[in-house]
Amino acid sequence: MGDPAAKPTNVRFLIVIVTSLTAIFMYVDRGCIAQLKGVIGKDLDISDQGMDWIMSAFFWSYALAQVPSGFVGSRFGMRKTLAIMLFSWSVCTAVCGLATGFAAMFASRLAVGVTEAGAYPSAAAIVKGWFPISARGRANSFVALGGRLGFVLSQILTPWIAGYPFFGWRGALILYGILGMFWAFVFWWLVRDKAKLHPWSNQAEVDYAGTVPVASQTSETWPVMALLSSRNMWFFGLTQFGSNVGWAFLITNLPAMLENYLECDNPSDRGWIAAMPPAASCLGMFLGGFVGDWCVRRFGLLWGRRLPISLMLILAALAYLTCIMITSPMMAESRSMIRIQDAWLMGIVLACMAICQDIGIPSVWAFSQDVGGKHVGATLGFGNMIGNLGAAASPLLLGFVQRNYGYNNMFLMCAGFFLLASFCALNLNATKPVLDD
Repeated sequence: MGDPAAKPTNVRFLIVIVTSLTAIFMYVDRGCIAQLKGVIGKDLDISDQGMDWIMSAFFWSYALAQVPSGFVGSRFGMRKTLAIMLFSWSVCTAVCGLATGFAAMFASRLAVGVTEAGAYPSAAAIVKGWFPISARGRANSFVALGGRLGFVLSQILTPWIAGYPFFGWRGALILYGILGMFWAFVFWWLVRDKAKLHPWSNQAEVDYAGTVPVASQTSETWPVMALLSSRNMWFFGLTQFGSNVGWAFLITNLPAMLENYLECDNPSDRGWIAAMPPAASCLGMFLGGFVGDWCVRRFGLLWGRRLPISLMLILAALAYLTCIMITSPMMAESRSMIRIQDAWLMGIVLACMAICQDIGIPSVWAFSQDVGGKHVGATLGFGNMIGNLGAAASPLLLGFVQRNYGYNNMFLMCAGFFLLASFCALNLNATKPVLDD
């Protein structure tokens, strides 16, 4: 036993920072393609529909690999799994920069999705190994905040880097890949799965984290049937499915809409406007941890998890309904001479949507930690799998609706999916574990 009067060594904060920086790399590699969509399509002679499939490719493989990746983390250790995945998706991002046609680009984006799939489940399990239940919301919010910051950087830096003749879109992707490969070694050096495994932690920090059933490097029974038969987990997955259909518009088609519909021709302007929603998301993620922890203290675990997710999704739906005012034919005709102002206004409204949606994300992560026991990676992976099937369908669904029925109906569809997600969130039960560990 350690000295009862000793203070924790606070290594847990280093773990959160390093894991958050890893999430930055994940979202830079995920989000940069949206800014390069137009130039890649022209350079490789790929149609708009073909580019929609390329934008969707990442999410299909990312979704379907979620649960297997969660189990891999439980079997071999989250630190090892996440470090290998980070290195692998960075290699695949660099390979995207070498693509010569539709097939090569589609395959390489599928590969990025597979190799990123276990990142958030592994990160959630690492957080659980370092923080007690009362502090997980804030820790989760900081890691998720890293992802949104990476999205911001991808929208601002990508047009700037790709604008240099020396780099172009190929050089931008290769540069991102090389930087990610380097960071994989830094992550491996600094991170451990649990406080008691880290050489820099003292006993007080181990005691602070508490006894958490995080599986590592042991043979585990895969709780496939428990996940598939759990009403709780299906509502969890459908909550993420609905919210991802609407949210994925930001990471797939927003830059194209700014350029083609709102006539924002300056790449720098498009980058800054497209960065507004994820920048606002950073605030949402930061606030979400405090909001989620406060709700649990105020309303108990059951409603403390439900309320911040459900209420914020309703507000996000209202933001999408507000977008209809900007893209309505009457408004577009009366303001045809000031389209750039329309573009900035769209960025502001979508930023409000992103804040609302992301305030609930730390509670989504915390829910999987509440019900997952030692299978946190698998439970979060199951929810992420269903959720990212929504993200995969988003560019295809929204692209079809936009081309055939206009932006008004596309935004109406986004609002409807947010409302569906809100209803599902009201049925979550954080007090009911998936398995009795």
